[in-house]
Amino acid sequence: MSQAPLWPVLDDYGLHKVPLRFYWLLLLLLRPYICWVLVLTLPQTQRDMLALFYPQQTDFILACAVAAPLLLLLAALSQRKPKGNRGWRHIWRFGRGILLLVALADLVLTIADLPALVMLDAPWRMAAPVVLLAGVFWLLRSRTLRAVFAEWPDAVNANSTKP
Repeated sequence: MSQAPLWPVLDDYGLHKVPLRFYWLLLLLLRPYICWVLVLTLPQTQRDMLALFYPQQTDFILACAVAAPLLLLLAALSQRKPKGNRGWRHIWRFGRGILLLVALADLVLTIADLPALVMLDAPWRMAAPVVLLAGVFWLLRSRTLRAVFAEWPDAVNANSTKP
């Protein structure tokens, strides 16, 4: 009776499983698009909700421009399966760098957008920079994430067929 190793955790395709923190970080970084979709689903009378998160239109446009490369990464993630399009492999290989650059840019923009007396007026606004900073440190130090971005289903299947 053979025992399967406890680490690394593999998915159904034999690849390293994408950590749940990766999806949480994607949600955090894609928040301008998520807000946009939420506002589009609201009735016409309540469409001013976007102004609560992005008081100036240029802030929203800049946030969407910063997060735009993550849409490519999200598309590559959807193709990370044996019958997926192999062309996305090249974007996936640079995914950790893309995530890191977007997280750093988002962190800088979020900190620059904070009011002068944020700790006195609205300390809850410090949550996003703190979580972004934790995400940047995780991206820099995670060995599992390096392994996830280094593999693609075709390479795993080719290595498993060799004697």
